[in-house]
Amino acid sequence: MTNANAPDLGPLTWVKGEIDAALARADEGLQDAGSGTSALQFAQTHLHQVRGALSIVGLDGLTQFADTLEQLLGDMIRGEQPADPAHRALARRALAVIGNYLEEIAHGAPDQALRLAPHYLALGAARGLSDAGPVDLFHPDRADDLRALRKRLHQVT
Repeated sequence: MTNANAPDLGPLTWVKGEIDAALARADEGLQDAGSGTSALQFAQTHLHQVRGALSIVGLDGLTQFADTLEQLLGDMIRGEQPADPAHRALARRALAVIGNYLEEIAHGAPDQALRLAPHYLALGAARGLSDAGPVDLFHPDRADDLRALRKRLHQVT
């Protein structure tokens, strides 16, 4: 029996070293972020590279997770969310989640985006998104549409 959630490891193995390096550089930026927004921008740039690679590899749930983290960093850069130690620590944990998830997949674990849900919900809460939900990780290309629908349904009830 084949697992429909088993990713093709070929493309992942080709880019994993670069993803790991970009994650490490993003983490360095977050460690230095107390010195100003340039360090956050540095982290966001490297996370954007990670997000692009994840998208190409086809890890849609993890791509959505990385995208939400990238948006949080953008919120912090623009001052829409505080770039305080708690938000930076959350962002660093999310980077570690990405790295750990990739490592597990590289060693044969199935791509089960639901495992990311608790961390994804924490990122959504940090961004002030009360309507972020685990379903976003399964259909990331429809996440904004789902949020709008939830909002309309909530207004009706």
